[in-house]
Amino acid sequence: MIWKNTQLHNVSELLEPPDGEGLALTRIPNELRVELNDGAKKAAFSAAGCEIRFNLQGPQARLILRSDAKSPVPLEVYQGNFQVSSHAVDETPTEITVTAPTNMEALDKLTKERGLPFDASLTRMILPYRPPVRLIDLEGDVSPPGPGQTPPMTQLSYGSSITHGATSARPTGSYAMRTAQLLGHDLVNLGFGGGAHLEGQLADYIAGRQDWDLATLEMGINMVRKEDFTVEVFEERVKYFVGELARTHRDSWIFCTDLFTFFEDITGKLIGGKLIGGKLIGGEKKQERFRDIVKTTVEELDLPRLVYINGKTLLRDITGLTSDLVHPAPSGMEEIARNLSAEIKKTMGTGSS
Repeated sequence: MIWKNTQLHNVSELLEPPDGEGLALTRIPNELRVELNDGAKKAAFSAAGCEIRFNLQGPQARLILRSDAKSPVPLEVYQGNFQVSSHAVDETPTEITVTAPTNMEALDKLTKERGLPFDASLTRMILPYRPPVRLIDLEGDVSPPGPGQTPPMTQLSYGSSITHGATSARPTGSYAMRTAQLLGHDLVNLGFGGGAHLEGQLADYIAGRQDWDLATLEMGINMVRKEDFTVEVFEERVKYFVGELARTHRDSWIFCTDLFTFFEDITGKLIGGKLIGGKLIGGEKKQERFRDIVKTTVEELDLPRLVYINGKTLLRDITGLTSDLVHPAPSGMEEIARNLSAEIKKTMGTGSS
């Protein structure tokens, strides 16, 4: 969408918050957002993968924004493919002034020689992936991106807080963003921290979008520990979600993965069941049944551009996890991105990283 002559990438709507200060953004239409689970409703307001993009027509541009966090969170500024600066944003209005680097000629030459995906003239302000931010104002002589200034292919990534970017050290540090960077793709991030419940209406929305060429779907971690999400419920939702996207986008590559290596895989602990007389009754390796469902769903659809990848193969080093043994640390995010991008390149026949 266009705001003050800039492009708000990965932003669906701007909403006026109750206190009237600035504008809140949502990554999906608000009409859809309010129909989803509470985790997704909240997470949709976080700016994971959201960018303010523009061409400087004058000497500088000045952005004013604030975060809903008391502790500072980082915003990154890129010129095309090259990082320029990082800025701390907190709950007080923050001003960020952007000017063109003095070596623009060298950046432009390198971009063209190396075939880099973003035009060097394009300024990209990459917003904090969480918590929500408020856009207050932007001043300056700017223009939105023109044809050919952004990558030719767009990757849509759906998933949990891990796809959203939780525990990343910076906005560009999520595995979804790093995978897109390694592949030379643009990114639409639809990660919803705590809210990846595979709702049918969200599947319909993604299936109806015509702005993505490749999708990665991370499924299971937000559902596996919840009693309401039985194996049967998970299977029903996976079959509809994957099936709807695959049937409506037969010419697009769709890579389906499940649960990355996490606590229960490492410890062998069973999910579910109750302690009766000191013994666990009714427990199971529910995560493996979830993985089997994703794998079987892909196999049964039997479409040439629908691919299954076991999440455990993408994150093998347990020291790539944070202490909760669920969320990847920055090194784990990078491991997932490296392995996933290599698998995508290999499958698509474009080499390996």
